[in-house]
Amino acid sequence: MKKLQFLFFLSFLTLAAGAQSSFLLYSFKGNVAVVENNVEAKAKVGKTMNSNATLKISQGGTATLICNEVAMFTISKPGSYPMSKFGDSCKVSGNSVSANYVKYIWAQMTKSSGSPGSNRKAYMSTVGAVSRSINNIWVDPRLDTVNYSGGEFPLSWKSYTEAKDFDFHLYSADNIVEPFYNTTVSKLKISIPSFTAKMKPGQTYYWISAIKGEDNEERKVLNYVTKETYDAVLASIKKQGAQFEAPAEQAYRIAFMLEDAHYLSEALDYYTKAATLDPNNALYRSTLMSFKKDYEIK
Repeated sequence: MKKLQFLFFLSFLTLAAGAQSSFLLYSFKGNVAVVENNVEAKAKVGKTMNSNATLKISQGGTATLICNEVAMFTISKPGSYPMSKFGDSCKVSGNSVSANYVKYIWAQMTKSSGSPGSNRKAYMSTVGAVSRSINNIWVDPRLDTVNYSGGEFPLSWKSYTEAKDFDFHLYSADNIVEPFYNTTVSKLKISIPSFTAKMKPGQTYYWISAIKGEDNEERKVLNYVTKETYDAVLASIKKQGAQFEAPAEQAYRIAFMLEDAHYLSEALDYYTKAATLDPNNALYRSTLMSFKKDYEIK
C-alpha cells in the first residue's frame, strides 16, 4: 500500500513539473519578437505562447502579457526572456485591471470559432434584469439602466407585433406616474439627443416605450450624468490599465469597462477609436459591429 502511495506521489510530482503556463501577448510597442522552435517572428497582438517560447525585446520596446487567463504583467527592459522564467508572474496579484476583462480578452483572442466580441456581456458584472411584465414591447436588459453624458445614442426596443407607431414617455424621478414628455415615433428607437433639452444633467429619469395606444408599465432608467461625474468615472477606468497599453488596447479596454458601467454612448466612442487605431485587429472591428447591432446603431 505504501509503495502504491509513493508511486502516486511521484506521478503527481512529474505532472506538476511538466505543467506549463500559457501566455498571450496583450500589447506591445517597439521591436518585439517571439522565438519558438528556433524560429524568430515579429510579435503580434493576440499571439499565444507556451513556456518553451522566448520573448525578445529590443531597446525602447515594451510588452504586456496575460498568463493563464488571469494574470497580467509587463516587461519593459530590453533582453531575451524565456517564458519558463515567469511562473511567479502567473499568480494573481493586486493588479488593478479588471479580472473579468483579462478573462474576456484571453477568451476572445484564443477562440477559434464564433464572432469575436459578440459575447461581451458574459464577462460583464452588470447586464440588467430579466423582463417581468407581459406586453408587446421587449427592451434588451442591457438598457435597463443607461448612464448618459452626451453623444449620439438611441434607446431601442423590439415589438412582438407589426405595429407602425410607438409612444415614448419620459418621467422624472419626482413623478413616475405622469410623464412630463411624450412623443410618437415610427421606428423601434429614439435618439437620446432628441429630448435632452427636456432634462437636466445630474438627474435620474425613467422611460417607457409602447405600441401606440397601448400601456406598458415597465420603466427603464436613464441617468443624465454631469460632465464632471463622467470625467471622474473615465479617469478611474484609465488608471486601471496595465503598466503598458498601446493606444488601441487602452481604447478597447476603456470601451469594455464603460459598457459594463452602462455608459453606452461613451463606450461606442472608444470601440470606434480602438477599431480606427488598429484597423487590422479582427476583434476590435467585430466588436464594434456587434455593439452597433446590439443597440440598433446604423
